[in-house]
Amino acid sequence: MKHSEKRGNIYTSAYAFCGTFLGVMLCLFTLLVFAGRTATVSGSSMEPNLSDGDRLLIRTAWGTPDYGDIIAVGRNDEQNPAFIKRVVARGGDVVDINYETHLITVNGGVVTEHYKVLDALTVQGDVSFPVKVPENCVFVLGDNRNDSLDSRFSEIGFIRLNEIAGVAVCRIYPFGKTAIR
Repeated sequence: MKHSEKRGNIYTSAYAFCGTFLGVMLCLFTLLVFAGRTATVSGSSMEPNLSDGDRLLIRTAWGTPDYGDIIAVGRNDEQNPAFIKRVVARGGDVVDINYETHLITVNGGVVTEHYKVLDALTVQGDVSFPVKVPENCVFVLGDNRNDSLDSRFSEIGFIRLNEIAGVAVCRIYPFGKTAIR
């Protein structure tokens, strides 16, 4: 193969790589603008599953979040960081927390959690249980139950569906640590 042919192949390969890279970046940008955005975890309330500073990709075109989904509430800007919590109950459900047995029940059934929770639930809020979740709302808890300001506290209370910015799809930072459940 001649020297000029090798150089031509290198330019062709570089051109193809740049075109592919730009295409992928355009698709990701379009996806983020129209179907998703990012949110940053602030604090330790979602440990051990999410840590302070973790960045999440959240889908904004969603519907009602499911049990166990991680949601972002708020605008997620410097003045109003997103509030990241896990959905435990939805509109119409009755939630009860027994602080002696550390059990959470929804509609009389013990909540089965397929994700890690840091410690047994001992910190009580000012909400009295059992409590019925209003329609078009969700009841949320942090995974670090004893260091989380969540629906157990009237300051947070129930989260209205129209306040939810989106549902977490995956962790995008730190790199190599994408799973969120």
